[in-house]
Amino acid sequence: MANGEVELGFQQLSELMHLAGIDVIGPLPEAIQIVTIFAAAICATCTQQQNAAEFVSFLALPQNGAAKRRHGMEPA
Repeated sequence: MANGEVELGFQQLSELMHLAGIDVIGPLPEAIQIVTIFAAAICATCTQQQNAAEFVSFLALPQNGAAKRRHGMEPA
């Protein structure tokens, strides 16, 4: 889309909204939207369990909702 090969495209908002040459005109109607819910988990073999747990906890903080919205996502 950004280089003019196509005029219309569909992708997750967070993937397109910050790209030069892309004009986001709005979300699809709710009846045809597909919502992706992301989840986090820490593998049992992770060598940095504490750091991983702190990062996952940070992502879940309610005060980080505004940052998620700025990047095209909704807090779960």
